[in-house]
Amino acid sequence: MRKFQKATALALSSAMVLTALAGCSGDKDKETTAAKDTTAAPSTPAAKPADTTKSGDDKTEAATTAAPAPKSKIERYKEAGVDLKGRDVRIVNWWEGEPAEPANTYEEDLRDYRDMIQETFKFKIHTDNIGGWGESYTTQLSSSITAGEPIGQICVLDAGWVAGLMNNKMFAPLDTLSYLDFKEDKWNQGVLEAVTFAGHVYGMAVDHEPRGGIFFNKRLLQEAGYGADDLYDFQKNGTWTWSKFEEVLKACTRDKDGDGEIDTWGMVNFNSDYFAIAIYSSGAQFVSKDKDGHFVNEMTTQKFLDALTWANDMWQNYAEPQPADSQWDYFKQCFAKGEAAMRVTEEYAKSEFRNTLTDEWGFVCFPCPDGQEILCYDKENVLFIPSSYSNDEANEIALAYDLFTDPVPGYEDGDAWKEAYYSQYVDKRAVDETLQMMKRGKNIKNRMDSFVSGLGDTLGDGFIWAIAGKTLTPAEAVEQKKGAWDQVIADQNAALDVLKAQ
Repeated sequence: MRKFQKATALALSSAMVLTALAGCSGDKDKETTAAKDTTAAPSTPAAKPADTTKSGDDKTEAATTAAPAPKSKIERYKEAGVDLKGRDVRIVNWWEGEPAEPANTYEEDLRDYRDMIQETFKFKIHTDNIGGWGESYTTQLSSSITAGEPIGQICVLDAGWVAGLMNNKMFAPLDTLSYLDFKEDKWNQGVLEAVTFAGHVYGMAVDHEPRGGIFFNKRLLQEAGYGADDLYDFQKNGTWTWSKFEEVLKACTRDKDGDGEIDTWGMVNFNSDYFAIAIYSSGAQFVSKDKDGHFVNEMTTQKFLDALTWANDMWQNYAEPQPADSQWDYFKQCFAKGEAAMRVTEEYAKSEFRNTLTDEWGFVCFPCPDGQEILCYDKENVLFIPSSYSNDEANEIALAYDLFTDPVPGYEDGDAWKEAYYSQYVDKRAVDETLQMMKRGKNIKNRMDSFVSGLGDTLGDGFIWAIAGKTLTPAEAVEQKKGAWDQVIADQNAALDVLKAQ
């Protein structure tokens, strides 16, 4: 194992993220006694003593002693003799295993930091891809947890799969674990709110993953009379609004040869992606939570209907229709072939065209209603610890994961994540401006609808698909679906009430 030098020195400095050890909190069910923090909180630098010299006397300023720098989390754990005695922590997911060899200095320092914490506190942590998707993945988790032999100690779930396992009591309550302090900046507060049920926090996530936005074709924008980077400029100067978006859509929807047929379209999208992203951009939402933690249907509000109606107007006027005899995912090929100027989708979709689209492209957030600010939505994966572990076992697993996800010493400013994205984009503005807003912006809102079991099944057929296909108006579709939505939400709330009663 490579010796950890630079990061170790920094880890023991005050530059480390300073977090009070949660084990000292009085509201925890259990504490890991050996790890209690006995270090007093840093005091405010002492004030100068009052001047008691007489007039004319030589004044001597009393020496002041600066308060000692607060100890880092790692220093406190070392002093407390924390030792996980070889505990093996397996983080399981469906898409990636252990990281490749470091490609830059940050990745080298990250590897060295993680080697150091494992060696210091005597544990092993690794990431494994167990395969599957949806039910084939979650069945592996639930069957192993039920058998008392979890396939992973930290399990990753798509937000849409949380309710199914949560309702079957597969998650350990994380707020009872003294090694987790959810007040630390690294934790995704939207996820914590979404998975707080019956007074307990059952899941967690670190940071924010970039989600819904707009990929754009720079050549088609230029042909329509815009600069290649105008969308970035609109976003930066605060003029990237719904009205500006419609202006660009209209300009890019063109009959180039005068034959009466549209040759390039303003946008081409998967309707489910487009409508959800557009609705959330307005500040409306599908579902919220009340003060008691119950889910509330927001899809019958006027704000939701107004956003849905506007999104449909843009769709019907400027979205490329599905070509005859094409597959449901026609939008992927159409954008890759340069038939539409924009594609509204999630950030990960760049992998579907970046190697086939020959034109230069960029990425911006979805615009906001006029007079508002851009709002990014969050739909983060959720991680949980299986309920088959005792509280003490879960606490040790939590300690390992908490250290594993702490900032690498020397990189606490939080910009190291950009390095992995730069090579994936044509220009740096997509990363420095758009992804910066999606990961670090002030207006990031978590999607609650994913956490209601069965709700997603009601949002396609008979609703978004019917609106996009012009078989129902937005108002008609809402009226037709509201009963089903209310029932699904009521069922989910009833499941939460059962948890609360136990």
